[in-house]
Amino acid sequence: MKKSLVLLVLLFSTTVLWAYDYVFETYHLDLQVSPSNVYTIQEDIQADFYVPKHGIYREIPVRFGKKRVELTDLQSSEPIIQDSVSSDYITFRLGSADRTVTGKKDYSLSYSYDIGDDGYDDYDELYFNVLGPGWQSPIKSFSYTIRFPKPIDPSMIWVTGGSYGTTTQRGTYTLSSDRKTLSGEAFNLNPGEALTVRVQMEQGYFTGMTVHRDYTLPLSLLVLFAGLAVCIYATLLFRKYGKEDLFVPVVRFEPPEGFSPLEVGYIADGVVDNKDLTSLFFYWADQGCLTIEEEGKKEITFTKLQPPVTDKRHERQLFDAFFACGDGTTVTLKQLETEKFSEAMQRAKSSVHAYFKGDRKLKDGTAEKKRVVIFLLTALLIVFSALSSTISYLAEGTAILLALGFFCALVSGLVSYRLTSTWELRGAFSKTIKIISFVLFCLLAYVFAFIIEAFIIENEMGYSFWMALVVVFIPLYLSFLGVVTAKRSPYASKMLEQTIGYRDFIKRVEVDKLKMMIDDDPQIFYHVLGYAIVLGLEDTWAKKFSSLTFDPPTWYYGQRSLHNALFYSALSHRLHSNVMEHTLYAQAKGGSSGGVHSSFGSGGFSGGGFGGGGGGAW
Repeated sequence: MKKSLVLLVLLFSTTVLWAYDYVFETYHLDLQVSPSNVYTIQEDIQADFYVPKHGIYREIPVRFGKKRVELTDLQSSEPIIQDSVSSDYITFRLGSADRTVTGKKDYSLSYSYDIGDDGYDDYDELYFNVLGPGWQSPIKSFSYTIRFPKPIDPSMIWVTGGSYGTTTQRGTYTLSSDRKTLSGEAFNLNPGEALTVRVQMEQGYFTGMTVHRDYTLPLSLLVLFAGLAVCIYATLLFRKYGKEDLFVPVVRFEPPEGFSPLEVGYIADGVVDNKDLTSLFFYWADQGCLTIEEEGKKEITFTKLQPPVTDKRHERQLFDAFFACGDGTTVTLKQLETEKFSEAMQRAKSSVHAYFKGDRKLKDGTAEKKRVVIFLLTALLIVFSALSSTISYLAEGTAILLALGFFCALVSGLVSYRLTSTWELRGAFSKTIKIISFVLFCLLAYVFAFIIEAFIIENEMGYSFWMALVVVFIPLYLSFLGVVTAKRSPYASKMLEQTIGYRDFIKRVEVDKLKMMIDDDPQIFYHVLGYAIVLGLEDTWAKKFSSLTFDPPTWYYGQRSLHNALFYSALSHRLHSNVMEHTLYAQAKGGSSGGVHSSFGSGGFSGGGFGGGGGGAW
């Protein structure tokens, strides 16, 4: 029975070994510990390659917790090809890319670790992975020798082995009679298994150690106080330069004098969007510049009658570019789906921005300069908060915190801009939804920042709790202030008052009043339609006319009812989607868009110490 069991074990072991291209026959580690806790390590490895390989590689960790140590005096019996694939490891290959090896091959390498102060006040310790969990092939025989500068206590030695986290002893070990040399061995170690030695000594066992100072807390406190000071300063800048003057819109029955719907849309929200451009089709049609003929939802032809009477360059350019996509007199939806018209749209948007300069500028110059100061201070605080959290070990966590801080500032800026630029135009429900959504984003960003601080950078929970507040909420608040410190110029305030007054007329006018207005101007529905579109009220405006009788337009031809006001609001939606959105899609199709991180693979627990790493063949 025993013979059968032994044969079965041998058969299983042989099958496992032949499942790999190579194995490590022997691996011996010799570790010399200095009085100042510097480790000098010698590794002797014999590999057995079943198929041709160039050599072996080693991946040696240089980070333990938040501490990063230097690996020095690296030497080998074979040429060393050093790689840089991880900030947590020193990775290098032994061998030659020009030749391969088959069969057994010996490798030797040596290096030094300056572990430094272990950070404990009541005892010293050696906590080291003599074999790390990163080896990619079985190790038949592993042995180690650790030489200490002074005797150690036999009862304070723990050797654990197996998969990561195992706390059971693996293999055997002996302590020399002078209690200064610890030797041990283990057999048939599988890939992913580690062997860890922990020895606890009395405080003062090591002397003259390199002290790895952690400046995380003092720097973080400095960043916190600096952040609070900047927040106070930015708030004062906003109160002095960014607070808007008293805003008193009065209902008016005419749009701002001399402005097309395109300019009214820009005044309303500070953006030239595609809906503003769509409104011009109805504005031009109402002015007698073009006709719209619809044979189907996607079969629409525009016919040019006369150019718009205007001195505004952006309007003339867009009108000419619109018909230039056709034969100069007519143009179809299909012909507008070109990159040429899309480029004309972009030029028109730029021209609108240029139009509102000088006497027509919409922003207060002094407030704009103060905004720049706030944004610069925001960027500096984001950088310093990321550095302070990771000052003891600048690596991936630093980059993640930087990205999160700038992302929070960007989102806060965009949301604040969209809210404040259209605040007077939004209803209470829309404002509430936007604010709730933004609050939820802030909470999610905070949770994400806490996870980064506590579980990726491995800071203490209490520190992570409040530092996540600094990382997220200071950029959010400062970016918000940077946006709202923008102040309208006196000209912009005057034009916005007129725009809001006209918006209130479109939104609140009673049907009885409209009946009287239709008697005076039978085409009033079409005169206002373009402006209603840019103010987001085209459906509201059309519904007010659903029970009224008014003349059909002279500029529309089609097979549909011409006396239903809701038809024209639906037409505006179709033009927006079929012209503007399709044009942008055509531009996107014509455009083009612009590394890979890899790696070879109480009494403590297996793999929980410093050092070790792993390796394999290449």
